[in-house]
Amino acid sequence: MTHSKIVTRLIELLENLVSSVEDFDAETGLVGDAGLESIQVIEYLCEVEDDFDIVIDEEALSYVNTVGDLAETILKITDGKVL
Repeated sequence: MTHSKIVTRLIELLENLVSSVEDFDAETGLVGDAGLESIQVIEYLCEVEDDFDIVIDEEALSYVNTVGDLAETILKITDGKVL
């Protein structure tokens, strides 16, 4: 799966969680721009892990600020394998 396809799927999952209508992209910050509160970030990450059938460890999450960062982390976890 490509970075852009992962970003697209992450945005779909994010839009399902956020009630406001925003134009999200790879540069969208999960907390600042998307307006997610702590519990929503956890819910979102659980959905992402379920959707991509992965586990994201805390160390990897420490580098995630944007949708694009999360997509890059998913690529690293899956080693670019087709999901």
